[in-house]
Amino acid sequence: MPKYFPALLTLSLILPFGLAAQQPASKPSQPKPAPPKMESPQAPATSAPAPTPTAGAKMVTLTCKIIDMPANLDSLNLYEGAGMAMRQLQRVGRGPDSNFVFKLPAAPQPRYYGVGLSTLDAGYILLGTEPNVTIWANANYMNKARAVNSAVNRQYEQVARRCADFNTAETQLQNDFRAASAPPNKPLQQQITAQAEANSKAKATFLDSLKRAGPMLWRTATLLLQPEYLGDNKGRHAGFVDFYGKEGFAYANWAEKAYAEQPHVVQAFNGYTKRLLELGADEKQLKQYLDLQLARVPAGTYTHRMALSGVVGALKELSHAQYPIYAKMYVDAYRNDSYGEIGPLEFDLNKNATFTPGMPAPELVGQTPEGGTLALSQLKGKYVLIDFWASWCGPCRRENPNVVANYKKYKDKGFEIFGVSLDKNADAWKKAIQDDGLTWQHISDLKGWSSDHARLYSVSSIPQTVLIDKEGKIVQRNLRGEQLTAKLQELLGE
Repeated sequence: MPKYFPALLTLSLILPFGLAAQQPASKPSQPKPAPPKMESPQAPATSAPAPTPTAGAKMVTLTCKIIDMPANLDSLNLYEGAGMAMRQLQRVGRGPDSNFVFKLPAAPQPRYYGVGLSTLDAGYILLGTEPNVTIWANANYMNKARAVNSAVNRQYEQVARRCADFNTAETQLQNDFRAASAPPNKPLQQQITAQAEANSKAKATFLDSLKRAGPMLWRTATLLLQPEYLGDNKGRHAGFVDFYGKEGFAYANWAEKAYAEQPHVVQAFNGYTKRLLELGADEKQLKQYLDLQLARVPAGTYTHRMALSGVVGALKELSHAQYPIYAKMYVDAYRNDSYGEIGPLEFDLNKNATFTPGMPAPELVGQTPEGGTLALSQLKGKYVLIDFWASWCGPCRRENPNVVANYKKYKDKGFEIFGVSLDKNADAWKKAIQDDGLTWQHISDLKGWSSDHARLYSVSSIPQTVLIDKEGKIVQRNLRGEQLTAKLQELLGE
């Protein structure tokens, strides 16, 4: 699947949560040293506040130097927000020297903005306090755009690099501890534990100094850092899945309202979801921990919206069974406050629902052979088999006698069939209905493989069936032959 959320600026400097679980355990010769300090000949983010606006500056100019711009695209977008809730602020064409130039009001504190051809490829940059910022980027890799003359963005990169160092050291310590546990090597375990405690103290010192120097970058760091775990963690957790599920955001303080301006929230929840699955969390555990962490983020805030965006994006990318649940949660929460993402997400949700037992079947409305209009919802109160077929489909026609037999047997017990034809020729469609004795309800939009009905139910081959219950919810997909007979017998008796 394509990327659903934009990657972060300087993502190559950040150790993704998911990589920690993939690194092989190697037998250590000695504990690894604590992460190095930030290499910063300039003012490091831990010792100096973010730059303040230049006196008299009222506007910020962002100059974008983009190479390999597609021939059919000659404009660039500036966004605010993150995840599925990105709002386009400006669109500009090429200016002098073929650059793209944005102007926006200066601000007392820097904020993250997205720059890209679309929300799917946008990279993030800090703007607001410096009058002139220039970025270089390849149009094919906007998520890796780099600022070349910005102290605040340089500080962000240093923080990201320092967090990556901590995470790398933490991952190595975990691997070393596992290696020292099979067979148990108590002296080495104690040595590694002492090093882990030193790493933890260094991390706490880093976060504390960063919070005093630059709260915005402190919040960024709390989302990039992963928690420590060596063994049983003093008996407080039932293994690493339980530890990570409960402590995955141990450094974040969700009571801070300013997290609403941290697009890293999306990436953090996206990575958290994927890592839980990489660690082996089953569906029940996954839902338990996702609900736990989402509940910790204040409801009704933009921070919560970004957190839920991250979860939905990860589950969609992995085609996970829990995706429809959290996608519906997002749609229900923000249907009346859309940034343009609700429509596509709702359509995608409807398509995915057709594969998920227990989910409502999307509405189908079409033309009947007699020229009238019929909706699937009009058959509510019966078990309905939605049957996608066509007069020209040989396998469909060969399956029809079995469908006819089941209809005759169960139509008086609350069973109905809703035929959806992928025909283009109305006469051929009507003739096949008569020739095969298909005496149930039928609709078609006479668009063949371009049928909106087929697209809504993700039908790419026929025959295909979807059985729904009396409440209009999915029971099972692609029941045919003896399987259909057995399921109807189970639901409606002999």
